[in-house]
Amino acid sequence: MAKLTKSIEIEASPEKVFAFMIDSEKMNEINKGFTEIEYTSKGPVGVGTTMHIVSAVGGAHGEWDMEVTEFVKNEKVVQCTIGAGKFKGLFSWTYEPTAKGTKVTFCMDYKLPYSVLGKLVDKLKVSKDLDKAISKSQENIKKALEA
Repeated sequence: MAKLTKSIEIEASPEKVFAFMIDSEKMNEINKGFTEIEYTSKGPVGVGTTMHIVSAVGGAHGEWDMEVTEFVKNEKVVQCTIGAGKFKGLFSWTYEPTAKGTKVTFCMDYKLPYSVLGKLVDKLKVSKDLDKAISKSQENIKKALEA
């Protein structure tokens, strides 16, 4: 599996950042064009919440389903892919208080649905596109919350 980790400090409380990031409407707005999230289960977000993700990172279209496997309000959310999709991943967000606000760390462990060629494509293109998309998303979150 490949791994990607990105952190950013946001001048807002962990409670404010956390609430923003589990709100699919707000996240869809700031990530418009490269990722859409739709909750597919009812009720508040927590362990067992399911969602459908549509992504267009680096010009490649992808869709998969995920389930929240760990949820600690204002501290951490972990999601993993579910179902028969070819893309496999484990995503986590942690929220740590800082002197200025919150350090948000995103970690993604993923496996592309390809053999050796897929690993080469990942190193040459996909991981770079994901890195850019995640950085852009984090910057958008920072701007929205610090405005």
